[in-house]
Amino acid sequence: MFATKPLDARLCATLLSGATLLLGPVAAQTTATPPAKTSAARQAAGPAAPLFGGTREKLVVAMPKTYAKSETMLIWGDYFNHLARCGNMDLQNLQGESLERSVNIDTLGEKELIDGIVAGKVQLAQVNPGLVPQLVAAGQPTPFGVPGNKASGQRNSYKLILISRVDSPFTKPQDLVGKKIAHTTPTSNSGNLAPRALFPALGLVPDQNYEVVFSNGHERSVTGVMHGFYPAAAVASDLYQRMVVKGDVKGSSIRTLWESPPFMTETWTLGKDVSPEVQARVTKCSYSYSFSPKLRQLLPGNDSFLAINFERDFATVMEVYNKTQKAQAGKAATAAKP
Repeated sequence: MFATKPLDARLCATLLSGATLLLGPVAAQTTATPPAKTSAARQAAGPAAPLFGGTREKLVVAMPKTYAKSETMLIWGDYFNHLARCGNMDLQNLQGESLERSVNIDTLGEKELIDGIVAGKVQLAQVNPGLVPQLVAAGQPTPFGVPGNKASGQRNSYKLILISRVDSPFTKPQDLVGKKIAHTTPTSNSGNLAPRALFPALGLVPDQNYEVVFSNGHERSVTGVMHGFYPAAAVASDLYQRMVVKGDVKGSSIRTLWESPPFMTETWTLGKDVSPEVQARVTKCSYSYSFSPKLRQLLPGNDSFLAINFERDFATVMEVYNKTQKAQAGKAATAAKP
């Protein structure tokens, strides 16, 4: 399975060279860094003023398997540091290790992440938009925050894009009839659910007009197209752009054949068993967080977390989800007929 060897592993050596400067205490696998130096690094990073006193609360955090562990902490470790300081909380992984002393963040597959949140083992997580309807259907709270621009109030979004190599013979979606198109994972919104809901209007009915091949990740789909493994792929535009920013792929080598209306991007959610007091700590401190330079680089135009209006912001995601549920119900009814 591709996900066991994250594509970003080859970047770790160069990324980690600057990780400690960006993340402060979170970046260090610090058997060699004594507590005094960790404290100094935290102060040098410009600690957020604690908003909450009293008992130091524990909070178990997990992330999707989008990036390797080290790169995940390079991107989000500064936020975790802010949250720990501001909210007077000890952020931990599933093994009970404090993220202030380890980069061993749990990066979970989609089913593991959903199961962990529903079971109460994971209390704070970033979730892909395609998973949000499942969590809400399971009785979990709606997400509390999404990256956005504080001044404009514009929330981060992405589009489903259908891509191929620029030197391929494919110039429009219909050219892919009878070909293979890479989807990412079965539960991914942009990587599978949205294509199944939206592609039929383009003359591309999945498993009928073209063969679906699962790549196990957006980055693997893009890389597969770039190296000629897949004629085309359905991917999220923001994840594709991040690969361009990082230098993993040249934008000039990829052709976009079609793009969808905007979707909400990855959001942050708390488990239903998190106490109201801890919820208040997390949300208030998250909204006060100013994105690190690395995060601003990967999410151009975004500088903070913004609150979510679920009905408005997840309208297109829920449209895809409802169409998916209807299609699945229709298949089940057909299969049940004698």
